[in-house]
Amino acid sequence: MTPQLSWPALLARGRRWAHMAAAPRKSVEEFARTLPPRKHAAVRIVRGGHCLTKGEVFDEFARALDFPSYFGKNWDALEDCLTDLEWLSAESFVVIVTNADRVLASSAEDWKTCTAVLGAAAAHWASADGAASFHVLFHCEPANADELRARLTEGGIAVA
Repeated sequence: MTPQLSWPALLARGRRWAHMAAAPRKSVEEFARTLPPRKHAAVRIVRGGHCLTKGEVFDEFARALDFPSYFGKNWDALEDCLTDLEWLSAESFVVIVTNADRVLASSAEDWKTCTAVLGAAAAHWASADGAASFHVLFHCEPANADELRARLTEGGIAVA
């Protein structure tokens, strides 16, 4: 496990919702399976390599988070589903986006919209009277760390 990955940080309630891990994908996937058993968290993996277009982003989030059949496959519908998630019955939601440096790489506008939707979902859960926490772990391979950090900054996301 890489030192960048910590369940306490990914399950904590608070303002910090975005996290970055530059590590081999397999180590991040293995980390996802190490959730302490007493934690009531929904951990889902969004495959960034399957999110090259806006439509693929909607399909991949719907797959990973088991969206209901009425999901409308647009940005507003994505935000609506991310601020609901009642079907997952959890106290914490952790979305791990593997190869996040590849997500919407050809559309800066869609990337900014996507990060804004994720940020809005995190803000919703943070203000929901402690109902749940919502975190996104943006993963990339170590060689792509600078690229991902720059893309996150472009998307308005500050990560340590």
